[in-house]
Amino acid sequence: MKKMVLAIGLLAGVMSTLPSPAAAQNRLIQEAKDSATGATLRVYSTTTGPRLEMQTPTLLLQKQLLKDHVVTTIKGRGESLTIDLAPSSVSVVSNQARVVAPHTDGTRLERARQLIANSSLAARAAELIGRIGFGTRSPIQPLLLTTRAFLLSARHDDSGTREVGEYMQKLKAQGKVVPVALGQRTPSDCWQAYGDELVNAYTDYVECVNNLKWYDPFGETGCAVVYEVRIVGAFTWYAGCVSLGGIIGK
Repeated sequence: MKKMVLAIGLLAGVMSTLPSPAAAQNRLIQEAKDSATGATLRVYSTTTGPRLEMQTPTLLLQKQLLKDHVVTTIKGRGESLTIDLAPSSVSVVSNQARVVAPHTDGTRLERARQLIANSSLAARAAELIGRIGFGTRSPIQPLLLTTRAFLLSARHDDSGTREVGEYMQKLKAQGKVVPVALGQRTPSDCWQAYGDELVNAYTDYVECVNNLKWYDPFGETGCAVVYEVRIVGAFTWYAGCVSLGGIIGK
């Protein structure tokens, strides 16, 4: 919990350097198009926290950090799915249903899981992320992989979990995240600190859930949101460290 507070504190420090609330409500930091899928990825700063977007002509995925919880919204063809991962609960809202599930309520958690598992939007978003071609050296990659792992876990599919684990193992072995297409513009210490925090957050999450299945927000008590807040907070700190430039990767 102390580390979650630290991550939020780092995030607050970065956001405090941004313009006034009116000017920073939806300030676009960077936009890049993925050649493999045609999807456009955007990073915004807002008054409530950073927002990531992945968009195609038929699908929009948004990931927003709101203080101590993370909200993922998927929209497409008149449908929508919103997943709010908070320290003490998971809420899922679709066009047809709304479920608010405290971490202590197994019945409601199962209903929330089923709502995501049965969503074609969630399936399409997970599949799209799996084809994104920015690669493992992009700073945004761990955030996308974690989102994919979450969506797949609702279907009892642990392939996304394995992908996150493999990514973190490679990152740990390298000792740092290696910048791409940024030349000497990105200080190596920014990458080093960002990579270290990602690995530490991952390690702490594994220890937090102990014997529970990795990245199973429907079977644990708040570990996932601490992990999510930390990695999004680390990404935001990294964006500030490199002066908000070249943070998606190409």
